[in-house]
Amino acid sequence: MKKLILILISFFTIKLGKAQPNLVPNPSFEDKFTCLNTTLLLEDYIYNWYGGRGYFNSCISIALGVPSNLIGNQYARTGNAYCGIYTRFKLAPNRQYIQVKLIDTLQSNGKYRVAFYVSLGDTLHANCNSIGAYFSPDSFFVSNDGLIEQIPQIQNSEENDLRSKTDWTLVCDTFIATGIERYLTIGNFYTDSLSIFTPLDSVCSIPGGFGCSAYYYIDDVSVTLIDETGLEEQKHIKFSLYPNPNNGYFSLQYDGTLMSTTILGVTDIYGNQLDQIEIINSTTEYATTRLTSGLYFYTIRQGSEELGRGKFMVID
Repeated sequence: MKKLILILISFFTIKLGKAQPNLVPNPSFEDKFTCLNTTLLLEDYIYNWYGGRGYFNSCISIALGVPSNLIGNQYARTGNAYCGIYTRFKLAPNRQYIQVKLIDTLQSNGKYRVAFYVSLGDTLHANCNSIGAYFSPDSFFVSNDGLIEQIPQIQNSEENDLRSKTDWTLVCDTFIATGIERYLTIGNFYTDSLSIFTPLDSVCSIPGGFGCSAYYYIDDVSVTLIDETGLEEQKHIKFSLYPNPNNGYFSLQYDGTLMSTTILGVTDIYGNQLDQIEIINSTTEYATTRLTSGLYFYTIRQGSEELGRGKFMVID
C-alpha cells in the first residue's frame, strides 16, 4: 500500500480598501498570436512582452509545451502558459530578461506591490536566488545574453529560497515610485560575484560544467497600487506535503478553515486523472497501489475554484 502526502500554499485576498487594477498587461502570458514553435523570444509568440529565453504553452509542441517541455515538467500557475529565463550560468555572464510596457505610468510617491511567481527548471543543476524587477521610464533592448547593470527596485530576499522544482515560489515586495516609471524588466541584475548561486549536484563540479546554470519559469506578474488605506491582507490556508520526493507514503495536512467541500485530484504527466479524494480532516491520508515511480501532479479545488496545484515524485 502507498499513502499520499501533499503540500500547497494558497492565498485568499480580503480587500480592505478599493481594489486596485494590475498594471501589467498579459500578466500570465496567455494572450498569444501564434502557437508555432519558431524561436525562444516572447515577442515572436505573445503580445506586450519582449525578451526571455522560452515561451511555453499547452498549444505548442513538446519542446515548448505545458506541462512537459525541454526544461522539465510544470503546469502553469494560471491558465495554460508561462515563460522562462536563465538567471545565471557558472562559466559565463549570460542572463536573460523579460520586459513589458505597463498599462499606465506609475504615480509619484505611490506605493506599489510587485509580485511574480517562479519555479526552477527540473533539468538544471543550480539555483540562483538573485532575481528582481527594474522599473524604467523607457524601454531598452533585452533580447540578448548579457548582464544589464541596473539597480532593481524589487529584489528577492536571501531568505526566500528559489530552489523548488515542484511548486511556484512567490517573489514579492513594495516600493515607492518616483512618477516616471512605465516599463518593467525582470531578471538577475547582479554581477556573478554578488549573485546568490548554489550548485545542486555534482554536475557543477565537472570541468566545463555547461549544465551548471539556473533557469526559471515565470508566471503571474503583477504591479498594483496600494490604496490609501495602505492595506491588502491575505488569509493563508497552508497545505503541507512531506517528504517530496518520497518513497510512496504521503499525508495531507492543512492549517486554516475550509469553507466548503475540498477535493484533491492526482494526475500523471499527460494530464490523465488518476484519482481524487475529499479533504475532510486537518490530516488526510490516502492509500493507493496505482502510483509507480515517477512524476505526478496534484490540484486542490473547492467546486470550480482551484486553490492551487503542484507536483511530487514517487520513488520506490
